[in-house]
Amino acid sequence: MNVNEVVATFDNTHNALRFEKTLKENQIKLTVMPVPREISASCGLAVKFDLEKYENISSLAADNEIIVKNYYQIIIEENKRRYFALK
Repeated sequence: MNVNEVVATFDNTHNALRFEKTLKENQIKLTVMPVPREISASCGLAVKFDLEKYENISSLAADNEIIVKNYYQIIIEENKRRYFALK
C-alpha cells in the first residue's frame, strides 16, 4: 500500500533548513521530522511531502543548489512502514 509521501534526507541540518525554507516560500506543504530509524541510525532532520510534488520539489532543490542526500517513498507492507529510495 502506497502512502503517497516522500521523505527527503540531508547530510547536514543546514541543507534541511534551506530545503524547508525554499518549499515554504513556494507554498508547498511539508513536515519536518527526525530521520526515520529505518533509513539511518544517525540523528538529523528529514522533510516529508506529498509524492505528487516530487518532480517539482527535486527540481526546485537542484535549482537552488540544495544538496539532498536521498528521497524515499513511504510504502506500508504488512502493517510496517518501509522506505524505498527514489534517487
